[in-house]
Amino acid sequence: GGAVLGATPPATAVRLHAALVTAYGVRLFAFLLWRQAGQDAGYGWKIAALDKVPRPKRAPIVVSTALFYALMTSPLLWHLQSASALGASHITTAGCAVAAAGLLVEAVADLQKSLFKISLRASGAADRPYTGGLYSRWRHANYAGEVLFWFGSTLAGLPALAAPGLSVASRAGRLVTSALGLFGICFIMLSATARLERKQAANAATLWPVLLADGELDSFSKYRERSGELLPKLF
Repeated sequence: GGAVLGATPPATAVRLHAALVTAYGVRLFAFLLWRQAGQDAGYGWKIAALDKVPRPKRAPIVVSTALFYALMTSPLLWHLQSASALGASHITTAGCAVAAAGLLVEAVADLQKSLFKISLRASGAADRPYTGGLYSRWRHANYAGEVLFWFGSTLAGLPALAAPGLSVASRAGRLVTSALGLFGICFIMLSATARLERKQAANAATLWPVLLADGELDSFSKYRERSGELLPKLF
């Protein structure tokens, strides 16, 4: 995202697309650094354990993760390369709006959950699931925001797949990389959601019921009934 902004693309839509990807990276890095620096002791030991792994053994996961992010951000690259051939597009505008909404949802959800965990530790209370804020109707709001952001970014770059002057092979290559990136992040988030659902169900007897801020006693079954997984239950 920063590289595309540095390339001074002529189109406003490309600059907006690149600014969103840059904001995603800055937000994620800042949150992980904040979490590692002390607000989540559980996360800190995982990083410490990884640091003890010899660098050659770490290389595959580092390289594969870098490649995965390259696939996810490829729609921005295609958008930049075809900016001069593309006019104003409602699809790109809609994609940027969706990406911005996803970024906001993920940022708010991460912050709400983390601040709740901090308050639990500060008060010496036992750990329990966070069921307030966005999570009151949306059990995996942070994961949903992640999917929403990358779906919006892919949508914003979609017109570049049909830009004039491209060969069939170039169009196919752009389509494959964009689809692989979007499919990959959806698969990862859906897998993580399913894993957390199983974990919550397995720990239901020890973590629930919980006393809510308004004094109501909440149960695992009541929480699942009033909330959705990757889609919020609004009614």
